[in-house]
Order: sequence, then C-alpha cells, then structure tokens
Amino acid sequence: MIFIGDLKPYCLQLDTSRAMQYKRLLEQADRYKQMELPLEHPKESTTYMGIAIANLALAYRLSGSEQYLQDAKRFMNTVLSYEKWGNAHLVNVDLSASWILFGLSLGYDWLKPYLSEEEKQRIFCKIRHHAKVMFDYRRDTYGSGWSTNFYQNHNWINMTGLAAAGYAMQGQAEEADTYIKGAKEDFARVFDLMAEDGSNYEGVTYWRYGGMWLFVYAHLLKVQEGIDYFQSSPYLKNTFYYRLYQCNGDFTRQMNYGDCHDRYSSHPVCVYYKVAAEYRNGHAQKLGNMVVKEFLAQEAANSKVKPGILPEAIFEFLWYDPSVEEREFDDLPLARYFEDLGLLALRSSWQRDARVFSIKCGAPGGAKQWREGWKILQDEGIDLFSLSHHHPDNLSYIFASGGEYFTCEDGYNRNLMPDNHNVLLVDGRYTDAQDVNDVYMTSVEQRQKEEGKDFSPESYGGFVSCVKVEGNLAVYRGETAGVYPRHMQMQEVSRVLVTDGLGFWLFADIFNSQKSHIYSVICNTDPLPCPQEKGYRYPMETGDIRYQVFSSAPTETRQYEQQVVSVMTTQEQDKLCRTCIHTLSTDSQTPQTSQVFFECFTFAGSEAKVCCQQGMLHLEWNGNVYKLTVGEYDAGVGRSPVRLQVTRDGAETAEYSL
Repeated sequence: MIFIGDLKPYCLQLDTSRAMQYKRLLEQADRYKQMELPLEHPKESTTYMGIAIANLALAYRLSGSEQYLQDAKRFMNTVLSYEKWGNAHLVNVDLSASWILFGLSLGYDWLKPYLSEEEKQRIFCKIRHHAKVMFDYRRDTYGSGWSTNFYQNHNWINMTGLAAAGYAMQGQAEEADTYIKGAKEDFARVFDLMAEDGSNYEGVTYWRYGGMWLFVYAHLLKVQEGIDYFQSSPYLKNTFYYRLYQCNGDFTRQMNYGDCHDRYSSHPVCVYYKVAAEYRNGHAQKLGNMVVKEFLAQEAANSKVKPGILPEAIFEFLWYDPSVEEREFDDLPLARYFEDLGLLALRSSWQRDARVFSIKCGAPGGAKQWREGWKILQDEGIDLFSLSHHHPDNLSYIFASGGEYFTCEDGYNRNLMPDNHNVLLVDGRYTDAQDVNDVYMTSVEQRQKEEGKDFSPESYGGFVSCVKVEGNLAVYRGETAGVYPRHMQMQEVSRVLVTDGLGFWLFADIFNSQKSHIYSVICNTDPLPCPQEKGYRYPMETGDIRYQVFSSAPTETRQYEQQVVSVMTTQEQDKLCRTCIHTLSTDSQTPQTSQVFFECFTFAGSEAKVCCQQGMLHLEWNGNVYKLTVGEYDAGVGRSPVRLQVTRDGAETAEYSL
C-alpha cells in the first residue's frame, strides 16, 4: 500500500499499543458522516476533502466498517464532480488541488479491491488529469512562483501531491515516473537548502502547516523507494527543537513570529510522533502525547489554520511508535540558540508556569536562504525568494508567562507597518517599503533600483554579533543597521539583551547615524500599560511587569492602539484575522545623531532596584548587581562597545565585553 507498505503490523496493535491513535482515527472518520458536501465547488479552500478521503480509506481498511467505505466514496465522487479544484487564486495548481490530489491518490490505491472497474477508471482519469495540469503549470512557470520557491510551503505541498499521484498511477500511465522524478529532484534541492539547525523563517504556524509536508514527503519516499531523508537531513533531525523552544510557558501555544493566524495553530502531533519514531526521541513522544491527551480539543476549537489538527489523525496513527519512551524536558538546557535565524529562546524552567522569552535578528529568510538564494539567482536565474510570511522583525522579542502573554505580535498581516513589532524605528521607519505584504523583498527591489549593480545582499539584513549563556545568565546582541533606508545613513542600530533566569531583562538600544533623526523604541503588548511615577506598570495575572526607559537624550512617550485586520487566504475573502495591539512608543524629543535607550523590565515582588547614572544602567536583584555601560561608537568595527559587569552576592565581579 502506498505510504503504508504492509498494513498487517498496524492491525495487530489496534487493541493494544496503538489503541489511542486508532480511536482518534475512527473518531475523525465518524465526523465525516454528518458533513454535507456542496454539489458545486465552494468559494473556499477544499483542502479538507483530500485528507478526509485518506482518513476514511484507512479507517475502512482497519475496521471493515461499510460506513467508512461509503463515506470515502461520497467524498471521492464529490471531488470527481468538480471541474476545477480550488477557488479564486491559482485554481487547479495550488493547495486545494494538491491536498485533494494527495488524498485521492492514497484513497484510490488503498480502496482498489473495493471499487468497481467503473469507479477505478473514473478516479484514475481524474488523478491523471489534475496531475498533468499541476505538472504542466510547474514546467511552464519554472524559475518563479511556487515551482522553485524551495523554502516555501506551497512548493512542498504541491510537489507532494504530484508525487503521490505519480506513485498511484505507476504502471498505468507512462508519465507517472516523470512526476515521481520531478518531485525527487525538487525535494533533493529543498532538503539540501534547509537550515541545518531546524529553524523556519515562516514561523511556527507555517512550520506546523507547511513544514508537516516535509515529513509527509520524506515518509512517502522512504516507504516507496527506501530513500531516507530522516537520516540524511539535519533539518528534519533538529527541527522539533525549534518548535519545542517556541512553546509558550504552558505548552498550549507558541511564540508567534511571522504570519500566525493565531497563537493556537502550533501542534502537529503527527510530526512529534514521526520525530520520536525516526530518532528515538523521547522529548517528541512526550509532547505528542501531551497534546493528544490535554490540548487537542483546545487547539481544534481555536485554530484558524485549516484543515487543522483533527484531520491529521491518519498521520498520527501511521507515525506513532509505541516503543519510544517519553523523556522529561528537564534534562534539556533552558536556552537554545538557532543561528540561521539569529533566534535565542529562553525558559525559566520546564514547568507549566515558566517564563519564556525569544528574540531574533538575522537575514531575510534566514542566513542560509539569503546566501544560497542569491547564488542560485546569479548562477541559474531562479528566483526562489518568497518572504511574505517572514515579518520585518529584527530585534523584536516575545515574552509569555505560563499561559499569559505580555508582548503582542501582529499575527497574520498582509499590510505590514513599522510599528507592528517590538523593533527600533528611525523617523518612524524600519524598512524601505511598508504597508505591503512581502516587506523585505519589496524593500530590496527599491534598493536595487536606487543602487543598481552596487547593491550588496551581504550588507542587507541583520546579524547577531554576540551570544553568551553562562548558567542562568544570557547575553545577546543583534545588529540591523543595514535594513534601514540608505538615505538615513544609519551606521549602527543594535540591541543588547541581558537577563538572569528571566528574573528581569534589560535592553541597551543603540542608534548611531551621520544624520539627525527621531529614534523610537516600541513596546507592543497584550495588556494596557498603566503610567506610574517612574515608568509603566503592566497588570498581569502571573505577576505585574514594571517597564522603565532611560535615555542619553530627552524622550517623550506615545500610547495608542493598533488594529491589524487581514484576509488569511484569497480563497476565502470573508475570513479575517484580527489582532489588537497596545503600543507604547518612547521617542527622542528632538532629532539626534546618536542615542542610547536602556529598557528595563522587572516583576512585581522581585524587589529589583534600577537606576541610570552617567550612561550606566545599574540594577540590583536577588542579591546580585548588574552594570551595563555603552561606550562611544567605533567606526572601525561598526558598533559601540558595551560592557557588562555582574557581581553575585558580593563575590568577585565578572566582566563581559559585548
């Protein structure tokens, strides 16, 4: 059986070690019985129809229940009756078509013994027709669009659908091997290009939606041909930890960088189980079981990403390995750095009430994509960049405590504005372009028009100049001056983070330019800030946060609300993602060439004492003293020297040059 191989070993575990996954599969199959299917293709995504066919076909093969066979045929007949697959945008050649092509191909293969000759012929002809349409589109557009967006979810999903069709038609249609070969060549490039550390520039929501299909294809290829990307791909091996370290404190939701329809769309249990099975990874097994037993209904009810977590039952059943024992997270470090994105993730503990913090700064799409993408464009003329899901968020940070969020990201956004993230602004700007979907690449296009052949991709974007983690002490410094419009003549825009076990955190935000500007530090949050005599207080159920800003030049503050409203998919224009952001902006009172802001976040009841004198931020907390000093800008290295002194319980002082 395609995608499965021998079904017998699974059948032997239905009442024992695979009982929980089998129950999930049948519950999902039962949901389809009451689902009404439109006679005409609806004005919405139909991805759910493809995965429904696969769920029902597997449920029938395992249980023998005639109801599941009839429901599988009902879904099959529905998609067979539609002349086109998809609505509004890239009809027949994008996600709805590929999900259906995948599910119909598996259903056709698995149910062949139970279909009439007429039924088999109708299904085969439909698969053959749509596979050809998909293949022809890819061939005709090769070099642009999803055909060569090797880092983008549309490429992965569409090519997996085409591959499944090829395997389903193998031996019956001469073009089947062409589709299989095309997918193998495509994914050979994809897996070679993915970041070795497992990070994903599109953020956790698209990691769980599109990134799941990297596992689907790798599994398909392993079963069909014995080619094993699970052993050869560092990305597949490491990417679970990218996801784990982007969990919020209580693990229910995620640190929502990039286009995130909501904070709940985050848990593909099937991927956790596959990681557990392929790498004997007990941490992945633990998280998978945790989600199934505790979070499944919560995510299904709140996630805006469709088809969603419930229809993934088929993959959960097939990928679960009962022999892998759970492993507690406590044996993992509380900090992990993902170099490709410049992403530092921190936790105060692995308990459900943990404080969690992330900060990032890097090249658009990640360092490897930025480097390899420009090389491929130069050598082959292939434009693989599609960065609309990567928000302009260098030096932005996210903080959550337990299940409560302090900072607020903009969610799914097609019209990105500079102050949508907790970034550093110059005259209210961050990138060349704004109020567009793909901010980075639109900005690059503007920069190329201005500079011509002088444009240097290496000078655009950001990078991390320092990461130090010693025990609970974490220090991080990111630089992103190259992103700001050239006419601003920014020499330095950097942020230094200092925290000790997330008992507090400090920023030194450093601006240097050849021209005078108004500089701004943005604090976007879920709770409303309450003014105090010194700074602001943010009421939090998990402990109020006190926010103070000190500056080398006079400042003023602005407080306002942002409403971000965006259409999540062009197939469903009436479905919107809405995010409310409470913004506090601290701005220069008058234009400056250079300015340093110290931002200090402390917690109610922690008795932290903070002051700033002669350019030094002084903080006392938990018997320790922290002194942060910023020196004069050094043109030779392109940044200002920063020194941190830490004295613990009156003992010898440790010094760090950043």
